[in-house]
Amino acid sequence: MTFPPTMSVATEGAILIVDDNPNNLTLLGNVLRDAGYRVQGAADGPTALRIAASRAPDLILLDLQMPLMDGYEVCLRLKADAATRDIPVLVISALDDVNDKVRAFEAGAMDYVTKPFQAPEVLSRVGSHLQLFRLRRALERKQAELAAQNADLSRKNQELMRAQARTDRVFSAFAAALPGTVLDGKYRLDEKIGAGGFATVYRGEHQALGRPVAVKVFRPKEGNDNPEALELFRREGTSACRLNHPNAVSVFDCGISDAGIAYLVMELLEGTTLSQLLVDGHTLPAQRCAQILGPVCAALAEAHTTGLIHRDVKPDNIFLHQTQRGEVVKLLDFGIAKVLSRDATAAGAQLTQGIMGTPAYLAPERLTGAEYDGRADVYSVGVVFYQMLCGRVPFPLSQGQGPLAMALASVMRVPPPITVSVPPAVERALERALARDPNQRPTASELARTLAELS
Repeated sequence: MTFPPTMSVATEGAILIVDDNPNNLTLLGNVLRDAGYRVQGAADGPTALRIAASRAPDLILLDLQMPLMDGYEVCLRLKADAATRDIPVLVISALDDVNDKVRAFEAGAMDYVTKPFQAPEVLSRVGSHLQLFRLRRALERKQAELAAQNADLSRKNQELMRAQARTDRVFSAFAAALPGTVLDGKYRLDEKIGAGGFATVYRGEHQALGRPVAVKVFRPKEGNDNPEALELFRREGTSACRLNHPNAVSVFDCGISDAGIAYLVMELLEGTTLSQLLVDGHTLPAQRCAQILGPVCAALAEAHTTGLIHRDVKPDNIFLHQTQRGEVVKLLDFGIAKVLSRDATAAGAQLTQGIMGTPAYLAPERLTGAEYDGRADVYSVGVVFYQMLCGRVPFPLSQGQGPLAMALASVMRVPPPITVSVPPAVERALERALARDPNQRPTASELARTLAELS
């Protein structure tokens, strides 16, 4: 028997036919061999079990009515053996009662073909189940590979954590010894006033001018103790020096001392960060939010006109500087700012290829690797605005989730409505800032004007 030449058939796979009728074995065998399968036959259940145990086929076609051992028992024994339980079994039988079919499925069969069979139907069912079987096997192999990769990654992470712990201990001792040091004969370091992932900040003094300053010293750690990370640190100084705005921290100097200490010299701020105000879910009134974020947007607007994107707007980088004339909001840390100018160096371009920033505050387009501009910073301001009002970010980290899952939520979901009562104008401003489509967001300059009206 042959099948229509237009039928799509498989070209590989080993099939075991189990049937006590030799005519059926011959007929089914010819149909399947013509379709490109490798075929074995068994005339009874015990023989079929021995063949399957010695060399497992990819699929079994099983008759139900056989002497010695019926098809139900054969199927049950196949499914009870770890070596054969995953082989797909298709029952092919003259029994057409629904109870017989149910009993076959309960024994572990995946499909049922009624005799007298039609070749196209048999080939179609065999091909479909073989494809599913192979896909499942491929998925299992991939899962095993991922499990091995995860185990290797876990081991490497543990090694990295141990190495980082050693580095931290060395740097802690180094940082404790730095107060009293004079960098390049100009900047004396006094007590430590802050620390972050890339640097430690000291209160200091420009000795020639007697001017108080803050000095940020590069902190070596795994992942930033290389030329690219050092270049990133230098760019913080050069990028910030390009920005001259009363609401952006002023950077006066940067360099590497004769002793190999990389540093930035900035204006000395007195006060607190916004993150310290928001500790433990503390919230602020809408008017106070506008008073703080309006100047932040004004600084961002100026940065965007000079070709800079901040890329890490968050409460840690917003400082409430207390002066004799009152509070001045300062935007900190342009260390991962993206230089948009056409004459950016190749080294600088390489530094911006990865996704940098804090996951909870990243705009969707940055997470997906799409092109972005200053409106990505506006989205980050929107996240901070939401947090100031509600005491949490729109997509907080849930138990058992990693930062990536939290961040990707901003790509797939609309931020939940705020949980506090605010004027409609505030709600509209927040909704626009958090729009997933950057074309629907205001510019930093537009948002600054809106927030000025709300304050």
